[in-house]
Amino acid sequence: MDTVVGKRNGRESVILSLIERKTRCQLLRLIDGRDSDSVEFALREIKLEWGDCLRTITADNGPEFSTLNKAFEDTDTDIFYAHSYTSTSCDRGSNEAHNRMIRRDYPKGESLDDVSPSQVLATQDHLNGLPRRKLDYRSPQECFETEVRRTRRSAQHVS
Repeated sequence: MDTVVGKRNGRESVILSLIERKTRCQLLRLIDGRDSDSVEFALREIKLEWGDCLRTITADNGPEFSTLNKAFEDTDTDIFYAHSYTSTSCDRGSNEAHNRMIRRDYPKGESLDDVSPSQVLATQDHLNGLPRRKLDYRSPQECFETEVRRTRRSAQHVS
């Protein structure tokens, strides 16, 4: 999980980016600011939508992610953080590669305040529809839907 920041002058909108590890599917949300309250609010909405699929979250060590453990202590979602002192962009390569793809639509230094949530969701849908070599030329969306069906089927067999 990471944030993509636009122009930096105080409290500005940012894009919260979560990447599903296995399928490379991205969840993007436009949030009010780069603060822990905004991140928590967005994650709780995502948790409501994807509850049984959201088992773990790995975040970098930014201040916007500092209260996640407390916010999710009453849930079955485990929070992990990247290495404290060695967390460089190469430590979270998938995140950084996806952030570069997001930057094609939202260049660094441009404000995100005029961007609508529907524009961010359109970017998410576009990126998730692109076939990837790493996924045998299937799209992240295809792989994610297959994985969700498989996970939910196996959960039903266990119950």
